[in-house]
Amino acid sequence: MGNSNNALKVVGSLVLGAATGAALGVLFAPHKGSKTRKNIAGTAKKMTKELKKKFKGEIKGLKNKADKFESKIEDKYDNLKDGIQHKADALK
Repeated sequence: MGNSNNALKVVGSLVLGAATGAALGVLFAPHKGSKTRKNIAGTAKKMTKELKKKFKGEIKGLKNKADKFESKIEDKYDNLKDGIQHKADALK
């Protein structure tokens, strides 16, 4: 969970930084409006790709953790079931 919170903080910081950069870029742009809009759109597309990549990595990590957790639970269930079966057989 802590890793997910850190990832969200990084993503939030990235988005905030990009928005601030875009706003400052518009205010101090040396280019005319159409070129500035193209630059902003290009930057937004790059950011979108980076965010998607980061989220896919986080999702993959979470899936791996879930799979490991599921495996541990199945092992514990099997061990418990075997223990109960042995005790039941011993009582017979």
